[in-house]
Amino acid sequence: MNPGDINVEALLKRLHLPTMRRLYAEYATRAAAESWSHRDYLALLVAEEVAHRNDTRIEKAARRAHFPFTKTVENFDFVFQSSLRLQQLGPYLGPEFVSEGRNLILSGKPGRGKTHLAVAIGYRAIQNGFTARFVGASALIDELGVASREGRLKAATAAWVLPDVLIVDEVGYLAHAENAANVLFGVVDQRYLNRKPLVFTTNKKLRAWGDVLHDHDLAEVILDRVLERGAHMVLGGRSWRTKHIDPETLGDPGSDPESVRNPAAVSPPVTSAS
Repeated sequence: MNPGDINVEALLKRLHLPTMRRLYAEYATRAAAESWSHRDYLALLVAEEVAHRNDTRIEKAARRAHFPFTKTVENFDFVFQSSLRLQQLGPYLGPEFVSEGRNLILSGKPGRGKTHLAVAIGYRAIQNGFTARFVGASALIDELGVASREGRLKAATAAWVLPDVLIVDEVGYLAHAENAANVLFGVVDQRYLNRKPLVFTTNKKLRAWGDVLHDHDLAEVILDRVLERGAHMVLGGRSWRTKHIDPETLGDPGSDPESVRNPAAVSPPVTSAS
């Protein structure tokens, strides 16, 4: 076979290597001009293909996650939000966040950056090769409530156990249905048993979850499972959205007195369930 007769472009298309097909001729010209070795030429082409596929995977996974926006840890302002340190988030930014089944509750008043950080943690998990899903607490509870009435709660619950990371946003922000604790417990319990991470955001104090979910006993059980391998971080300070307004005008003098750094957040427990 004469190498000059081989249709490289057709073969790369057949092998589903679009990036290599787009770049191979350009890189061949550069290789000749810059005296690349055959290995270097091939290595650079393969690296470009792998990088493109990874970027495509992240883009698709982020769309499937249904994030309300794309936020990263890198563009979070830890100077303005001084009640939290980047180091505290370390256990939730690496692969071990998923592999060790860690959980996190981010609480605080509106505009403190809870949802930004929750999305950033989910997006980092996707970058690390995992899947994530974002859902509002009210939407999740309503969906599960409908499923319960229609006799398909088990299947509906299973769908929310599938993602590697599940982010449930704004527990207590809106009024929840009377059976909120019952339907939410199924998701929390199954993810707990499968060691799959949960991230909650809430503007309510944890001791108020019994009122929010209309069942104090089940709320306690839910928090017990979440926090066994997790941490609670309270975000204080001023709201991002109104930082341009004099806080005295809003009656917001600054930090929430409960906004203290949680030492446990630096190194959350990862012991197995008994």
